[in-house]
Amino acid sequence: MMNKNWNRDFPEVPEHVHQTVLSTLAGLDERKGKRVKRMKKGKMIILIAAAVAVLGTTVSAAEIFKWNRRAAKVFVADEEQQKELVTEQIAQDSSQTVTDAGLTIQAVQTIQDNNCFYALFEITAEDESIQITADHSMGVLFDYPEDEDPFGYLGWGFVDDRQQPVSNSRYYEIYGTKALPGQEDLNMKVQFTSLNAPGAKAMDGESMLEGNWEFLLNLHAANPVHYEINRECLIAGYEIMIKSVELTPISVKLTCDLEDVRQLEKLEGVNLDQTDSIASFFINGIKYQDGTVVEEEGYQELQVSWENEIYAKTARLTTVIDPDKVSALLVGENMDEIALP
Repeated sequence: MMNKNWNRDFPEVPEHVHQTVLSTLAGLDERKGKRVKRMKKGKMIILIAAAVAVLGTTVSAAEIFKWNRRAAKVFVADEEQQKELVTEQIAQDSSQTVTDAGLTIQAVQTIQDNNCFYALFEITAEDESIQITADHSMGVLFDYPEDEDPFGYLGWGFVDDRQQPVSNSRYYEIYGTKALPGQEDLNMKVQFTSLNAPGAKAMDGESMLEGNWEFLLNLHAANPVHYEINRECLIAGYEIMIKSVELTPISVKLTCDLEDVRQLEKLEGVNLDQTDSIASFFINGIKYQDGTVVEEEGYQELQVSWENEIYAKTARLTTVIDPDKVSALLVGENMDEIALP
């Protein structure tokens, strides 16, 4: 697995287009996060338990939990979609806060399905003279008590300066792509160990504050909507055998015949064996049964694989969709249609 400081390697994510093909990362190992001396544990406040106690158990999680504005920019959803994702436990309110060594870290929100994972933290220094920029970093360790590491890729970092003004408080994001999508819930421990000054590219700077901030997150898998296609579709002028399509509100998986895809490889002048992407298969739009088209401006290719003569790709959608109402995927520059049954 490869771990990266997300901001330094991909400075304009997540809103902008950056295809991350995991096969280019498979053989690398650049794990971030250095171990430092553990200090006294901070105080953890579980806010959601207090909210339930005050409001009563008749109030639904969707009514208690309001999406963070930053998360709503990463995953574009209207109010009803936000509530639905909370109800389905795709979006969850972590509501954990730990203070230690003059630094308070709040686990704000997670959004995940069986393919991808996003976690949002807010990090605040008590000393207002400490101005946290995108070039600062956090020492961070990951563990999966009683479970295996599910990720093929994990990236993290403070949000870009263009996304948030510089101050003593800053959002910190973690992105993951699951190597083997599954339906089981998974516990993930995130342990922050230090706030570090800006350093050289892909390197931590000098430690500014050292402490121990631990969070336990529950990764809840979503049940995808699966469509067996098994028919040829016209993609970039070529007949491509589409095997299946799998949808969740935030991601899509497409499988098709590898030999057919090789025709597009030649057309575009790319080489799959060198982990090039096939632009004709970029998911650029979603068509609903009523004819409405939602264009996908923030497309992110998460994983591409080919084995047993099957080409498979998984992508994260920045615009939240209703999988049950989708009639077609629109792919490539010409928005070629892959109709669903």
